[in-house]
Amino acid sequence: MFTIAPPKATSMPQPDSTRLYDPALLRAAKDIYSFYCQINPDRERRRQPIGVAIDKLSHRGKLIFSSYPILLPEENFISVEQLENDPH
Repeated sequence: MFTIAPPKATSMPQPDSTRLYDPALLRAAKDIYSFYCQINPDRERRRQPIGVAIDKLSHRGKLIFSSYPILLPEENFISVEQLENDPH
């Protein structure tokens, strides 16, 4: 008789907060997040973004609100913490 082992619990990979990005890519992600903050001054009552998914080549991006972002192969995820803590 064969037994089937239950699937192992896997965790989603977490973004690397120490990863260094191209300064232009980081600047574009900051601009997207900054624009969101400007047009949503009451964001304490709204759902908060966890970061920005940004295209490595075009530098176009979108805010990510879900816990498990799904990225295209040409995208990078930059967390809000990285955007807020970057001195530049």
